[in-house]
Amino acid sequence: MAEKFYITTAIDYPNSKPHLGHAYEKTVADCLARWHRFNGQETFFLTGTDEHGKKIQEAAEKQGKKPKAFVDEQVVSFKTLCEKWNISYDNFIRTTDKHHEEMCRNIFQKVLDKGDIYLGEYEGFYCTGCEAYYLEKDAVDGCCPNHKTLLEKVKEESYFFRMSNYQKQWLSFVEKNPEFIYPVRRRQEIVNRVKEGLRDLSVSRASFDWGIKLKNDPKHVIYVWFDALLNYLSGVEYPSKKSDKFWPANMHVIGKDILWFHSVIWPIMLFSADIDPPKKVFVHGFINAASGEKMSKSLGNVIDPIDIVEKFGVDSVRYYLLREIPMGEDGNFSQNAIIVRHNNELANTLGNLLNRTMNLTEKKLFGKIPAAKTDSVLSENFRIDKINSFMEKLEVHNALGEIFSFVSACNRYINDKEPWNLDGKELEQVLYSVLDSLRVIAIILSPFLPETSEKISKQLNVPLGSLNELKFGILKPGKIGKKEILFEKLDAVVEEKISAREITVKVSPELKKLDLKLVVAVIEGVKIKKKHEGLDRQARETIKATDLDAVEESDVIKGYLELYDALDVEHDTHAVKNLVELAKKSGKLPTINTVVDSYNLVSIEKGLIVGAHDLDKVKGNVAVRKATGKELYIPLGKTGAMKIDSKEYVFVDDCVVLCRMDVKQGEHTKVTNETKNVFLYVQGNKYTSNEYLESALKKICENITMYCGGSWKQVKVQ
Repeated sequence: MAEKFYITTAIDYPNSKPHLGHAYEKTVADCLARWHRFNGQETFFLTGTDEHGKKIQEAAEKQGKKPKAFVDEQVVSFKTLCEKWNISYDNFIRTTDKHHEEMCRNIFQKVLDKGDIYLGEYEGFYCTGCEAYYLEKDAVDGCCPNHKTLLEKVKEESYFFRMSNYQKQWLSFVEKNPEFIYPVRRRQEIVNRVKEGLRDLSVSRASFDWGIKLKNDPKHVIYVWFDALLNYLSGVEYPSKKSDKFWPANMHVIGKDILWFHSVIWPIMLFSADIDPPKKVFVHGFINAASGEKMSKSLGNVIDPIDIVEKFGVDSVRYYLLREIPMGEDGNFSQNAIIVRHNNELANTLGNLLNRTMNLTEKKLFGKIPAAKTDSVLSENFRIDKINSFMEKLEVHNALGEIFSFVSACNRYINDKEPWNLDGKELEQVLYSVLDSLRVIAIILSPFLPETSEKISKQLNVPLGSLNELKFGILKPGKIGKKEILFEKLDAVVEEKISAREITVKVSPELKKLDLKLVVAVIEGVKIKKKHEGLDRQARETIKATDLDAVEESDVIKGYLELYDALDVEHDTHAVKNLVELAKKSGKLPTINTVVDSYNLVSIEKGLIVGAHDLDKVKGNVAVRKATGKELYIPLGKTGAMKIDSKEYVFVDDCVVLCRMDVKQGEHTKVTNETKNVFLYVQGNKYTSNEYLESALKKICENITMYCGGSWKQVKVQ
């Protein structure tokens, strides 16, 4: 009986179109499924869609549709993705399938009857985007750690699952199965979190109705994650002969953002239901933009996975993703990087090998495959043992590297043997050796580049072989097929500009009456460094040319202090005074990074307060208003929160204080060497004209773009 292999992707939430992350996860799982089929294992590959929950209901309502009609339409694009990306799934599960819904009710009831589910009341913080509750300690500044949106505080009746009863069993299971979470480096963070103590899990909702209704209490629907995770069972028709054959799953392929659900909640659900847990949860990384930024609609850098394969071809994109990004690591997606690998490795190395071999066979052997044996000098370069070893370790990029090492060896063999100068048996052996090697290359590439493998085999005029034909010297004499270019060369493209998101800035009427003025800019696409020689030189020259005493006594500084008096707050050591004191003491300005150092130059020269923040860490829009005294504020360089006097004014986003008054910026949004987009402002007062502020803003932004690159634009303040 053939060994079985059951692999799954996470099922996708179809509240919007599929993105590149969906395509990447399916490509990884597809490659592994094809590899195991190739090795003779009876393989079952499951993917699908997760169609219940509040997020789906809200998305449907926005379009004026019923949830089921909405998901029926959305699912089409996910199936199209699978088709266009050549995903060889065996079943596409939908959580609205009747069998799945009935199975979920039965398992929920089984766990309830066992006493592991009880009715209670939940009060806590909820993220609709994650369809998950968070402890206050897990929130980041009151926001979801994944979506960066404000968490909603909710209180509702709920059924709870006694996860806390299974903490010891889970820890014991993971200790006995050290590769259950893979890569293993991700294991310890989960173990540490479990050791802190498992809380019972809310597993029903009564505040909306788009879900699977409980058998015992129809006003409740099953929590979407409890429902969704069970797809791995319903996808093999649990309980049935098929599920007896394939369960437990050999591997769940998931993203790192849902590791907790799959590595902790899921096996504990199965413990309670007396079902074996899966054997491995494999965690892949995220696909980021070419700049390293996270892909998101708000940043305008999302890649449509359908468009990209239509532009470059599915195997070129598959090859790039599988070769470029080690499985388990994050990776950056660059169209020009696809083109480089396409041209250098697929077109020049593999395509050229096939093309020159076909040309020589047509010209020297009249298109006929001779009767010969493969030269061991060539065949010994094919290391299937190394390829197998890499695949066992899920090092797909290295396996592809080893395959292409053999492709390069074939090209060297042709160069060394110079078959264009040979005749007779010697010519026949050389060309047969390369033709036979191309047959082997087509077979070994089939899990990775299935379309390319078929094309090579078709040109050789032989069926695409399997593992049994992965040996040399078995290519039979015959006539080759029609010669075609395997990969056309591609021209480099201009990468789409990664634009910073739009942001609005509002100053409250109360502060405008006190003559608080503000000019704002966004600088996008910067590359920040620790220091720059030209910037250091400019700083020294600025200090020499500036009358530091006059700066301290200027009307501009006087205006900031008068604003303090108008607000009835104590005078604080403002940022310009700090810079002046440092410059007087050392004759230079502090070196922070090339953005901060660029604006400090203008700040000390013009006596103006300047602030800058990492725009991608700013949540939502910015308001400048009087404090309430309840805001979350962690000063720059600190870890603990500090209370703000309600007399002061603050710069706030949707979650936290960016800056207190004109002096103390917050830790959360500080500009670092990883910052790509900068939100920057210059504060003025009744002694500063708008022209004076705008000229300072212009000079700062020109400094930043000179030393950090990128481009800038002024943002209107409301």
